[in-house]
Amino acid sequence: MRRFAKSDKVADLLRHAISNAFLMEMDDQNLRWITLTDIDLNRDLTVAKIYYSVTEEKLTLDGAKEALKECTRDLRRYLGKNLRLKQVPELRWTYDETLASARNIEALIDQIHKDGDGNPS
Repeated sequence: MRRFAKSDKVADLLRHAISNAFLMEMDDQNLRWITLTDIDLNRDLTVAKIYYSVTEEKLTLDGAKEALKECTRDLRRYLGKNLRLKQVPELRWTYDETLASARNIEALIDQIHKDGDGNPS
């Protein structure tokens, strides 16, 4: 049985709390279209690198970055009030390109199928 590191447990706790805050507590409606894909915490739990993707095509990457930048201070305050942590970590946002890459691959495969029957011979 694998034992989880404390950072894994705190990352999971942060993911749930931030997602809840995006949906229920924050005023910016754009935050509802941002999905957290992963959270990496350093060993001393002072910095959280939060990976996100955008699920709404109308919300641009720049719009998402701006929404996250604007909410960070209020979000840390919310986390401090609602989680039992000695210190709320610094939140660093990183766009997760996995979803966009997957969409590009799917588009390429669809294009191949449209251009021909997909058979190499």
